[in-house]
Amino acid sequence: MNTTQIAVDLAKSVFQVSVSVAPGRVREQHRLSRRRFQSFFQHHPPAHVLMEACGSAHHWGRQLQSLGHQVS
Repeated sequence: MNTTQIAVDLAKSVFQVSVSVAPGRVREQHRLSRRRFQSFFQHHPPAHVLMEACGSAHHWGRQLQSLGHQVS
């Protein structure tokens, strides 16, 4: 069973998001504003989200977990 993984590069205003359904294979990439970032995850099925450790990572981690995503 493959789980969708989403890698996130956090920034102040534009986030880089990469979606992978198989190890080493990026299916799609997005540059998202804060508003579009939250909307993207609200409409995306639950996934394993990987994000860098930074000041806002805890905030976004809690937000994404409340939407059903697993965050690490």
